[in-house]
Amino acid sequence: MSIGQIIVAVTSVVLLLASAIGAPGAAARVVRPGRDRVLVTQTTADLSQAMTRLSPLRFSPGVAAGIPAITIDDRVHDQSFIGVGAAMTDSSAWLIWDGLPPARRTALLSRLFSRSGAHLGFLRLPMGASDFSATGVPYTYDDLPAGQTDPTLAHFSIAHDKAYILPAVRQALADNPSLYTEAVPWSPPAWMKVNDALDNVGHAGALQPRYEPALARYFVRYLRAYAAAGVDVSAIAPQNEPGVPAAYPGMQWSAAQEARFIARDLRPALSGAHLDPDIYGWDLSFARLGADEPLTREAAGGVITGLAYHCYFQPVSWMDVAHRYAPHATSIVDECSTGAGDAWSTSELLIASFRHWASAVALWNLALDPAGGPVQPPDSGCGGCTGVVTISAQTGTYTLSRDYFQLAQLSRFVTEGAIRIPTTDFVTYGQSAGRQTVVSAGVDDVGFVDPDGSHVLIAYNNNPADAITFQVKWHSSHVTYSLPPGATVTFDWR
Repeated sequence: MSIGQIIVAVTSVVLLLASAIGAPGAAARVVRPGRDRVLVTQTTADLSQAMTRLSPLRFSPGVAAGIPAITIDDRVHDQSFIGVGAAMTDSSAWLIWDGLPPARRTALLSRLFSRSGAHLGFLRLPMGASDFSATGVPYTYDDLPAGQTDPTLAHFSIAHDKAYILPAVRQALADNPSLYTEAVPWSPPAWMKVNDALDNVGHAGALQPRYEPALARYFVRYLRAYAAAGVDVSAIAPQNEPGVPAAYPGMQWSAAQEARFIARDLRPALSGAHLDPDIYGWDLSFARLGADEPLTREAAGGVITGLAYHCYFQPVSWMDVAHRYAPHATSIVDECSTGAGDAWSTSELLIASFRHWASAVALWNLALDPAGGPVQPPDSGCGGCTGVVTISAQTGTYTLSRDYFQLAQLSRFVTEGAIRIPTTDFVTYGQSAGRQTVVSAGVDDVGFVDPDGSHVLIAYNNNPADAITFQVKWHSSHVTYSLPPGATVTFDWR
């Protein structure tokens, strides 16, 4: 996906918002459809339709001969739905809170999280700096001069986050009180690590075993401090992309070390503090995590809530392997960057992830500036990345991306606690020689039953050139639809 495809030109924003969420005539989710009446909402590749409500359909008896059918099987219930969203990085929070005038940032957060907006339900929170920081300088909550240590965490402080991260997250929670938040560190404080630095250059940034208890207490202090500041964090992961060498914050950690830390240090420390967040292990690219994988065993045994994945390098179907051995554990995809070189469209990512047992999916930066920053130089981790929203701090304006509307095609209609149901699959997922995700051409889809009994089907035509006609078969009736190339459609009915 190119940057030009993702970012909506500022000059066309007014026209787009006429059909966008919250605007007059937009797809407002006020009344659920009546029985057999199918509401249709569509976003096209060029955003000439952006969450646009089209004429409703009605189911007709029987089937349409000779037309491929997406069959809805609502007798079978698969995993439950948590939400979709993105990451409130330091850069994102700073751009939203300090880069926009108060009225405009309030409007943007409402468009992102409120019921009348996209109603995003999943927000990833870096614990300290990632590579995307407003000043480009990495930090944690217990930074000391080189050579000094603080095993009692006497210098622990979340003061950095009080200026713009916590206010932005609190407003997001006010707009969506059910928002699921996941906190993840890119690195513990440097003094806990062998290299006494936040980076993991040359795989040198390993955690010193003697500081594992202190790291567990670091999580306790963070959760308590955030709760005192008005943000109850729903979930944590011990480490972002453990073992990946990086000039930005990172840590060298094996899966066995992470599993041991969770069982021996983190879980007891949380229990002793009367804290019970969800805990996700792995937090790395799609992988074949079999029964002998330490984190799979912890997931199967209930020591951790489940496994978190990033959308890079390997086929999404590899999530099925861990699910086979830990079927009651929760899978989430908590990072997938968008921008230059990205192999996924957001609609494809959402559909593919939920078809392969994910309960939540998050893109990477919620907001970035027009240059794809602010980012720690040199931009070694995410060159060409874009945000769900592009914000110009110079002009105090924002632009919604195509990713925003594709997220909304799902998050506006599928609510927390919905159940994924089986639907016919027309595409396959694989991997290129360059370790990029590849998807066969066709219509991809995923279906849910909401807690109120409504059915939701999201379909995406990944063919860039041709419309595809298909029918949706539900019980003994059907509707027929022609989906434009690159378009995403949501069908909503009782």
